[in-house]
Amino acid sequence: MSVPTTRRQVVQRAAALVTVAAGLPLRGNAQSKIKIKYANSGGANSTAVVFAKKVFAEVTKRTNGEVEFDVFAGTLGGEKTLLDGLALGTVDMTTTAYTGTREFDILYAPYMFRDAEHAGKVVNGALRERFSKLMKDRYNAEFLGVARDGPFCLFTKTKIESLAGIKGMKIRAGEIEGVIAGLQHLGARPTVVAFNEVYTSLQQSLVDGMVTLPNLALVMKFNEVCKYYVNNDFGIGLGKWTVASRVWSRLSPAQRQIVQQTFNDLEASEYFADVKRQAPIDVKKWEVVNGAGTVLSFDAKAAQSQMAPLNEKLANEVFGAGTWALIQRT
Repeated sequence: MSVPTTRRQVVQRAAALVTVAAGLPLRGNAQSKIKIKYANSGGANSTAVVFAKKVFAEVTKRTNGEVEFDVFAGTLGGEKTLLDGLALGTVDMTTTAYTGTREFDILYAPYMFRDAEHAGKVVNGALRERFSKLMKDRYNAEFLGVARDGPFCLFTKTKIESLAGIKGMKIRAGEIEGVIAGLQHLGARPTVVAFNEVYTSLQQSLVDGMVTLPNLALVMKFNEVCKYYVNNDFGIGLGKWTVASRVWSRLSPAQRQIVQQTFNDLEASEYFADVKRQAPIDVKKWEVVNGAGTVLSFDAKAAQSQMAPLNEKLANEVFGAGTWALIQRT
């Protein structure tokens, strides 16, 4: 009788084969240029890919051309496929929202962090070792950090006076534990809808609202079928940057430091800075279409207090006792 093979076992076996071959040249030998294959599920003009190209150009410059990159945008599969590809050897480096882990998924709960700056300090700092070990164990990959995509926000078809107003509403959410748990905590009915079906679901009132990134809501023209935009953080978007351990080991210590430092520098000075500059622009665009008074703002401190019991439970349950206190004092 055969024993079922789990996905993790398949990935681990593939990683072992790749490790055996680690002594072979990575698109060249140790004295030649190293070319890294980066893949993203987004298109060539997506924000994540445009930013990645900036990082890679700077890395190549800082390494005097020793490290180069090939970028594959939207052509090698979805995020799950790309992450598995790090161990399988089909991808060298990627950026994903998806990780398939509770540790990352609970971070999307509303008000798990005070704001995006706080999220960066926790994930790239206080809990970094935990996330690094997680990605190493699961995908045989090194964790470079997160690119902060800014806040997810709540959108509703009808006006609400506070977050309590979504009680009983069917709110579209992605299949992410933190978002779903947050909506349930507020008494809403989280409804998982494929992203390409959100517009129709709102138009036909199959759902009463949604949770997504404001800029994405505008790009997808969801403002045509969903009138109100709650301009409060309802979870923080985090793009995880990972590189296959087999590739990382081929870089010299100096090259690794350059890759890491370049990502850190540009994430703060360009990517997240652009996210912050875009926020008030999105508010104005929304009001142009839907009118004055359609962007709502609630008391952030009250919302944080309302969500704290759930977030404390999630943080301590997933990471261990005392984690919520660590997050709060970071």
